[in-house]
Amino acid sequence: MKKILVLFLFLSSLACQAQITINIRYNAPDGGALKYMKEMEATGLADSIRAIKGCMRYDYFIPQDDPESVLLIDQWEDQVALNRYHSSPVMKQAEALRAKYKLERNAQMFTPMRPGGPRPGAAPGQVAPSTVKPDNTMIVRISEIEVYPEYLKEYLEFASKIGLESDRVEPGVICIYPMQQIKNPCQIRILEIYASKEAYEHHITTDHFKTYKQGTLHMVKSLDLVDMIQMAPEALPIVFRKVQQ
Repeated sequence: MKKILVLFLFLSSLACQAQITINIRYNAPDGGALKYMKEMEATGLADSIRAIKGCMRYDYFIPQDDPESVLLIDQWEDQVALNRYHSSPVMKQAEALRAKYKLERNAQMFTPMRPGGPRPGAAPGQVAPSTVKPDNTMIVRISEIEVYPEYLKEYLEFASKIGLESDRVEPGVICIYPMQQIKNPCQIRILEIYASKEAYEHHITTDHFKTYKQGTLHMVKSLDLVDMIQMAPEALPIVFRKVQQ
């Protein structure tokens, strides 16, 4: 459920098209979070991230309630700036360092509240609710896949892994959700929603996507990528809220 909350907050950030602030809580055994923070600073990796165009803040803190964990607060001008970081070589270096110290992380994304005018008849201090429309630049696609029966079990493992990994580490991936037909188990459908064209282009350059694509080429009998038009984009945040409940 935490992952769904993060995705919903990210979706809201797209609608606002505003600055993005991310709070990430790192935990690891044997003081690994503190070692990670110190190595990020000592090696200059943190400074390299701060130097990326569009990075407004990248700072570490030690929470008073848990001195063995680390809180990272980073802030970006917009989603384009964040995508720039996620496609940079320094991102891969930071990921390798997180793997080295076996970090677990809990991330939340925020955008500033837009000031609104007072509602008619509203009490002093009250502001109008947000009337921001959802972003229509998202890519929505259904991948229609048929898998050879002898490779079905292995393919399902690949598909589940790419979905989870992409949802977990790529802010630009709203969802990659694999599904299997009940009547014909070799028929696979994957719902793919990307924040933008740039988010999709970043996704297909990631190591986990390349591993999936190269590992399943011989398993797939047919593939059709069906791009879709959203009929009610304003309903998407409601869907994510319902999944939380």
